[in-house]
Amino acid sequence: MKKELSELWKITEFRHLLVARVISNFGNGITPIALAFGVLSLPGADAGSLSYVTTAHMIPLVLFMLIGGVAADRFGRTHLVGLTDIIGSIFVAISAFAFISGHASIPLLCFNSFIFGILNALWYPAFSGIMPLIVPNPLLQAANSLVGIGANLGFTLGASVAGIVVSTAGPGWGLLIDAVTFLVAGVLVYRMKVPNSTPLGEGEKRESIFSQLREGWVEFSSRKWIVYVVASYSFFYLGFEGFLGVLAPVQIKEAMGGAKDMGIMMFGFGAGTIIGTVFALRLRPRRPLLLGLGGLPLAALWAFALAVPLPLWVLCITALGTGIGMDLMYANWITTLQTHVPDEALSRVSSYDAFGSMVFAPVGLFLAGPFTHLVGAPTALVTVGIIIALATSLPLLSKEVRQIERIDT
Repeated sequence: MKKELSELWKITEFRHLLVARVISNFGNGITPIALAFGVLSLPGADAGSLSYVTTAHMIPLVLFMLIGGVAADRFGRTHLVGLTDIIGSIFVAISAFAFISGHASIPLLCFNSFIFGILNALWYPAFSGIMPLIVPNPLLQAANSLVGIGANLGFTLGASVAGIVVSTAGPGWGLLIDAVTFLVAGVLVYRMKVPNSTPLGEGEKRESIFSQLREGWVEFSSRKWIVYVVASYSFFYLGFEGFLGVLAPVQIKEAMGGAKDMGIMMFGFGAGTIIGTVFALRLRPRRPLLLGLGGLPLAALWAFALAVPLPLWVLCITALGTGIGMDLMYANWITTLQTHVPDEALSRVSSYDAFGSMVFAPVGLFLAGPFTHLVGAPTALVTVGIIIALATSLPLLSKEVRQIERIDT
């Protein structure tokens, strides 16, 4: 293990990517809390208002995800990741100054969320394809886990200060911190020198976008284990995005201590993600998806606990377990993709992965607000918990998923 970490640290571009993720995710830990409680603090705003803002982000993220995979392969993965972060910092800053100046409104926040969703759609497939360009195959698991630890550490630190920043200085200042972190991280990644992450040759450029999408679909659909896991994730995120983006802030605002309690609970979640990636760094399971999928149903317990709601320390434990399960799965999933899918198709397959996984997330976010009005937050949380439990258990019925094996060379 020490040898792997030592070898990774010698790779300059890996160090830059790691630092960028820590910085960026510090801001990412602040924004969900700042935005949620900022929206709920606006005159006349309610759970439905929060649903509109979060859905405005998720719809373009899903719709443009497939284009993001093609764009990453055409224009260079590091340049696309860096540029989207830099542009994103501008729109986050606009939202921040709107809150600070007292001019924030639901239409403005929806517009900025929509633009940011497009940028995220371009970012994800490109980022997923960077690691194999800078790290040799035997070090991929360690590299993904180490970047995951750094990113989750940044997120946890951000979440730990978010409640304090929002409750004392206001949501605008929390968003402004996020804008700065995006700018710094974007510059770091954009300046990375990755020779293989360059635009495609002239012959490849003449190939139509639809042809590239079709090729990506063939690579994606020909692997049943990918299809089954992505289908499972689509229903997982149907429940989880609505839970984390709308139901949790509403329930905590109505039944608990508001932004501070949300920040403490999210600190527990972030700590869990760190532990999960540490486990992933040390574990080398022969069947990685069997291990990874085993922890995802813990997210259902978090929703059930918040429905009561149980004491804050219990919520933190369930959030911790969810973080462990999700990041243990993520590290094993991304490494399995990177080692089983050809590099030239990886960004396009990753875009289908992200598109399929998130396709129902806007539905969950959009319905979370009205459904809460109809049945109340506790019942809505129980419903979400049931959806998550079923969605995360079913893939394990597939032999293809259970038996996929790790590749080290």
